[in-house]
Amino acid sequence: MRFRLAALCIASLALAGASPNKGLRSSLITVEGTVLTVESAPGEGDLDVLTVTLAPKNPEGQELDLMLAPRATLEEVDFQVEKGDRLQARIFPTDEGPAKVHKVRNLTRHTMLRLRTLHRIPLWDGVGAWQGGPGAGVHQGHDGQGQRHQGTGPHR
Repeated sequence: MRFRLAALCIASLALAGASPNKGLRSSLITVEGTVLTVESAPGEGDLDVLTVTLAPKNPEGQELDLMLAPRATLEEVDFQVEKGDRLQARIFPTDEGPAKVHKVRNLTRHTMLRLRTLHRIPLWDGVGAWQGGPGAGVHQGHDGQGQRHQGTGPHR
């Protein structure tokens, strides 16, 4: 029954010319800044996740705390972030605690990684193992922008 209802909702959105993810994407905001701190904090499930504090790109902005992923997950896909790195991130804004990151680009290291789905579901399992697809980790794209390869098919 749930499947039929979901299929009906998606079909009606398609007929109306709307994307089911359009509203989800519009809830994201993009932030950019320099990493001031890198720490571990309690996060999703029973895992500690890496959090960073960003100094905003513009001097009038406020510092912003971001929740990335478990350190082991980031190490598994070879995504690094250190104090002083410049990050650009698409985040789910929040009034409490660090903002969960959907996608993060390390502008200093020219790498990018998607950490959560548009439904805020982490791309790692309950023990921190990467579940975001078969790939060799984070790589630099041919246009100089980092990207995560998703197997042998076309890059997304």
